[in-house]
Amino acid sequence: MGRQINTGGPQGPGKPDTAVVLARAIDRLPTQQLSDAPVLITQERELLGRCEAALENLRIAYWAAGKALQAIRDGRLYRATHGSFEEYCRELWDITPQYAGQLIRTWRITERLFEMVGGKSNELETTVSRRLGIGQARELVAIAEEYSVDAAALLYLALVQARGMATTADLVKGAAAALPPAAAGKKRATQEAVSAYLASLDGTPQVPPARDPYRALTRARRALNTETLQAAMERDPEGTRTMVRELIESLSTSIGMDVEIRSNAPES
Repeated sequence: MGRQINTGGPQGPGKPDTAVVLARAIDRLPTQQLSDAPVLITQERELLGRCEAALENLRIAYWAAGKALQAIRDGRLYRATHGSFEEYCRELWDITPQYAGQLIRTWRITERLFEMVGGKSNELETTVSRRLGIGQARELVAIAEEYSVDAAALLYLALVQARGMATTADLVKGAAAALPPAAAGKKRATQEAVSAYLASLDGTPQVPPARDPYRALTRARRALNTETLQAAMERDPEGTRTMVRELIESLSTSIGMDVEIRSNAPES
């Protein structure tokens, strides 16, 4: 994870180290190689540390930004200067509502991942901090929203432990699409699912597989919940009954199940 750097100057009230501080910490830029030794000398190691801290800050800056935007949005901290959160984002930060939404939806996944790898092998934490940009985190959002943030974090950790620095957004997308619902949120089952997905690639181009049909059916069942059907009945009772009847008939025929449909609606 990125190293905290403080150059000793005053930060001002409520102002933590910023990208400006990280940039200013990279001073005395070399114009040529400082040593002929294959191993970096002390001066080079210190400079490399400051440079990599700035780069790591860039890669995971969306974590802090997403968390900050959610706090501002949910606490309506923009209200003294702007009429809406969207207006605040556009006018003050030149951020579209869509991008603000992406940042807000990804930060919890990133934070949970660093909680999971904190205190473990430095290599694993370093790999996560250097690979997990917003492009990869974005591919985990569907898992987090359908199952849990932990399920998304476990999937990414299993992938990083298997592929290390070779982890890409396409791999994350493919592994997420291939994750069986029964494995979500379970460490061992997730690792096995990721291993099976990687084995299925077998040297072929990394094209994400088709969505799991069972998973699609699970989503459809969740979408057609009691609240949704009641709202549809209030809007169009007869049309809703017709659609539900047709859906039941279609599904039962597809799986070879005989279903008798009887209406319990009061006769008019």
